[in-house]
Amino acid sequence: MVWSIAASCSSRSESNYSKNPYFYPDSIELERKEKDVYLREGEMSPLKVEDKTLFQGLSYFPPDERFVVKARFEALPETDTLILQTSDRDQRPMLRAGYLYFALGKDTCRLTALRAIGVEGRMQRELFVPFKDATNGTDTYRAGRYVNVRIPASGQPYIVDFNRAFNPYCAYNEEYSCPLVPLENVLPVRIEAGEKIFFRPRP
Repeated sequence: MVWSIAASCSSRSESNYSKNPYFYPDSIELERKEKDVYLREGEMSPLKVEDKTLFQGLSYFPPDERFVVKARFEALPETDTLILQTSDRDQRPMLRAGYLYFALGKDTCRLTALRAIGVEGRMQRELFVPFKDATNGTDTYRAGRYVNVRIPASGQPYIVDFNRAFNPYCAYNEEYSCPLVPLENVLPVRIEAGEKIFFRPRP
């Protein structure tokens, strides 16, 4: 299903950005350093053995408070499923947990948030949000990126932090099977935040 607001992101009036209380640049930088260590040294790292030796770290956009947004969450019935295609042409069923509505500058956009089906999904503390934007294929991985959104306590807002957007494992190693971004999560705006394209290290 393709929804119109995702294809066009409706305009709104420009507003001045104040200090964002949900923006934690030190935490973002620490997570990035820890991920580099894991990719280089971790036993379960998706990097190929020959790439680990030369790996110097991932590339990111600088942390930016404009891409930490408060979202309005609209829950969907637990019978609303979506079949995600994967990079190896398999299929992966997931539950549409709901829609996240949020503002980016002058644009108001919507993304579908997913979770696993059944008991596993009900135990998740985060929602899975695969997305594509206008940076794909130039600055970021052509097949899109993922961002996880924590399920807040009652009365607290949903926060989408695109500074924490990350590549699927198949961006590092084509032997992995990764869910592809559904059409309903393709945004026409540029999300200049999070992880950039991974270039395989060369001697």
